[in-house]
Amino acid sequence: MAEQMSSKARRVVVLQLLVTAAIALALWGWKGPVVAVSALVGGAIGFIPAWLYVWRMQLAEGSDPRQLLKAQYRAEFYKFAATALLFALTFIFFRDVSALFLFLAYFATLAIYWVALVMS
Repeated sequence: MAEQMSSKARRVVVLQLLVTAAIALALWGWKGPVVAVSALVGGAIGFIPAWLYVWRMQLAEGSDPRQLLKAQYRAEFYKFAATALLFALTFIFFRDVSALFLFLAYFATLAIYWVALVMS
């Protein structure tokens, strides 16, 4: 069961990565490199913490519900902290960021969770 869940979670992250790449490539031709890179960064802010969450949950050992819940909280904390850190670093160091396309790509990666839920 855990291996099946891990496989599904990895598929979600891969789908997030593919959606990010598709959005960035489309925007490169339509709006130019700054907008495309902004979208790429926004998507990365979505899929990097998701990957971190999946990785942390794979480290969870055993089947004790308390230990699994503790692992869930820990993984979710890392995901939240990584998201906040990536947004902060983006707005500090990427001065030319197109916030609109950064957030649109970020929200597109979040929408993948709903797509995956409907597909399962």
